[in-house]
Order: sequence, then structure tokens, then C-alpha cells
Amino acid sequence: MMKKISILALIAGIAVSCTGTAYKAAQKSSKAAEIYPDYAGTVVPVNIAPLNFDIMDGAKASVVEISGKSGTMVLKGPQVRFPLRKWKRLLAENAGGEIGVKVYLKDNGGWTACEPFNITVAREEIDSYLTYRLIDPGYSSYGFLTLRQRDISSFKERDLYNNNLIKGRMEGQCINCHSFQNYRTDNFQFHARNTEAGTMVFTGKDGKRLDFKTGDLLSGAVYPSWHPQQNLIAYSVNSTLQLFYSHGVQRAEIFDGASDLVLYDVDTDEVSYIVHDSLRLETFPYWSADGRTLYYAGAYLPDFGADASSEIKLMTDKVRYNIWSIPFNPSDRTFGTPELVFDAVSDSLSAVTPRPSPDGRYLLSGVGDHGNFHIWNEKADIYLTDLQTGETRPLDEINSDRADSFKSWSSDSRWIAFTSRREDGNYSRIYIAYFGEDGKACKPFLLPQKDPMHNKRLFRSYNVPEFTIEKVKWTPKQIEKIVLSEPGKTHQI
Repeated sequence: MMKKISILALIAGIAVSCTGTAYKAAQKSSKAAEIYPDYAGTVVPVNIAPLNFDIMDGAKASVVEISGKSGTMVLKGPQVRFPLRKWKRLLAENAGGEIGVKVYLKDNGGWTACEPFNITVAREEIDSYLTYRLIDPGYSSYGFLTLRQRDISSFKERDLYNNNLIKGRMEGQCINCHSFQNYRTDNFQFHARNTEAGTMVFTGKDGKRLDFKTGDLLSGAVYPSWHPQQNLIAYSVNSTLQLFYSHGVQRAEIFDGASDLVLYDVDTDEVSYIVHDSLRLETFPYWSADGRTLYYAGAYLPDFGADASSEIKLMTDKVRYNIWSIPFNPSDRTFGTPELVFDAVSDSLSAVTPRPSPDGRYLLSGVGDHGNFHIWNEKADIYLTDLQTGETRPLDEINSDRADSFKSWSSDSRWIAFTSRREDGNYSRIYIAYFGEDGKACKPFLLPQKDPMHNKRLFRSYNVPEFTIEKVKWTPKQIEKIVLSEPGKTHQI
């Protein structure tokens, strides 16, 4: 213990030698310091990367004291950066407790002690890796797209694949819709669109590129969910269209003219329908953790005055989805009768992208006033359904006044990662929130960066954050070989 305290004292000595000790006589203020990102009052994992932040008050000088069980660390501002090893030790020593933060600011009137705040350190760890797509917020060209994986216990980040690897050999390529089996990375998939298009499926050390369109399917595979135990992937197949607005906040409307759900057998390349009804739009499938229930979003055409021959593009503002589930028997791979889980339509809402918690208790949905693609819909929020009681409510603890859309659970059901445009309305950033056993979420915090200003300088959006407990073993060049390989064919049964 003495060694740990002496290390903190040494850090304090370095900071004080630059600023002196005059700040200790600061006048107290009820004013909170303006820091970016805002970590005040958050609950963070015991293994999270350093919560580096910048002091934005424009003071002539600033000092920060971070206090834990073993002493106080003193750092000079305005750029507050924590050494990784010392930060890890600070978290470990205060797991289940709090870290106290005091910010002192100097201006012409001397030093001021801002209102102190705490950061709670949860005992629960968070899954170490997040995989996401980085994308320009465009509509007609693909630009530079990357599928990237971040170690969120540090700042290590790497490309899994980017579409500029094969630049010059094609006019453009979209990469999207990555999915992993049960939070591990031996089995995963993603799609490529345009030239060299296909669904890339990886199982252990093997990979294959598939031309998925077969039989009477509407399209190739679109939104995926890999079964947690078996080599099966549930997909939606979608006839997707776009409309553009000439005014207003929402810039584009992405919608389905038709959609179905299908089941793909990874070992045999067989594809079969799960739900196929010309009067219904089914999309965004996702398996329960036990593999016995498939959740999805579904819209019934007669609900908004349409039929199978309707021009959906003329009534996109009327299309609304509910959340459904359908039972699955893993032994004979048969599906039962669909059941309504969340009746959003009765409240003039549209619920999509269902995500059941791994413990089976709760379900998250993305909810807007219409449609199924909410990333540009400023009314989009995240809702929580208690699967035991059937009660559904907006998860206001994490929602904002701008688009809060895609989300995922950690493997222990204690953490939620989600994308939000709350910062500027244009670019999606990743936020993380603790979710308690009482069914309530805590204040979310921005995914930590080595340089916090990275979030303001990055003119690309984060898209589809997915947790895994391990890193992907494939390299970008190995994945590139699969993308450029001859595509295999699926066959419909």
C-alpha cells in the first residue's frame, strides 16, 4: 500500500511543481466545471480505458484532484490525461465505490474550487471489444468505409477490413451488417455491396463469399443475427428504397417496399423462409440468448391502409412497426406462431431493431414516429420492455432530444452501448450506460478516447456497435482475399 500511495504522491508532486499550491486556498463555488466529455455522475466499468477529459472553461490555469481509497492524484489541466497503468490501479482499488474529482480554475480574481463530482466504479467489467463501422454521412457514394474493432479497456483500435484495400479495382464498395456468434469471434459475417458484392461468412479458420440471392428471395441477405449455439443465421431480405427531403431536419427516408425473414444454414448453404407474407413487412431479426426465440420488427400493410400492390413510398410517414417474437425448436429447426411483444403501433409509434438482454429479462427497441430506419429521425429513442411483465417504457435515462438509434447489450446484461447524434445532430457517436438489476440505466458516457477532441474532429459516424469478449483473429489482408474470392451460391429449400 505504501508503494501505491508514494506513486500517487509523486504524480501530485510533478503537477504541483508546475502550478504551485496556491489553488489549495481557492474560494469555493457552486459552479460546475465545464469538462468534455461529461463524466460527472456516471457509472463506469472497472476495466474501462482512462476517462481523459479537457477543461473547457478557458481559465488561465487549472488543476484536477482525483481521489480514491489510496490517496489523491493531482494533474495539471486543461488537458487531463491519465497514465494507463495508474488509471487501471485507481479503478481496481475503488471497484464498487467512487472516485472523487475536484477541479480548480484560476482567473484574474485568483483560484476557484468548482463543485466537486463523483464517478462510480462498478464491480462489473465490460466486454473488452466493440466492433463498429465508420461511415461518412452520405447517401449515393461509399467513400472510405472501415469495419473497425476497439479494445475499450485501452485505446487500441484496428481495422478488420476497409474498402480502400481494393481501391482502384472497383468503383466503390459498401461494407455493412456485421454479426458475431454469441459474443465470440470465431464465427462472424458481414456484407459487401456493389462490385465484388457478397456475404462474407467466417467459421474458425475458414471463410467464404456468397452470392446469397436465390430462388424467389427479394434480395440478398441484409440484416443478420447468428444463432447463439448453431451454425444458423437469421436474415431479413429487403427491397430497400430511399427518399430525400428538400427541407427539414430529417434528410432522407430509408424504407422497405417489401421484406421477409429467412434462415441460412452455414454448413449446407441452404436458405428457407421463416416468415413470408405479402401483407407484412418483417425485418431486423435477433435471437434470444438461449436460441429458442427469434425477435423481429413487423408491419402489417392493412394497418396503414395498404395492400400488396401499394406504392409504399407514397405513404412512408404512415408505416409503423411492432416488435414480434417467434418460437424456435433447435432440435428440428422448426418455427412456431408469431406473438406480439411490443404494440407500438397502437401508440402511433414504430419499433424496430429488437435486442433481448442475454439474461432473458429485458428487450431494447429503437422507436420513432414512423418507419424502420431511424438514424436520421430526431424523434428516435430507445425503449425498454420487461419480458416478464410485458411493460414497455422509454429508457429516458439514456435518451436525448436527438436521434438515439442502434444499441447492443454486453454479454452480462449490465452494459448498453448505443449510437446517438446528441452532440451535433450530424454524426453518431458511441455512448455506454450501466444497466442495473433493478431495470434502470445510469447516465451514459461517451466512449473514451486518448484525445477527447477526436470526437469533434472525426467527420464520420459510428455505426452498429457490437460487443465481443475477444478480438477477431483475421487480418485485413486475409479478409480481403475472401472478398476477392469466387462467390459460392446458396440454394433455397
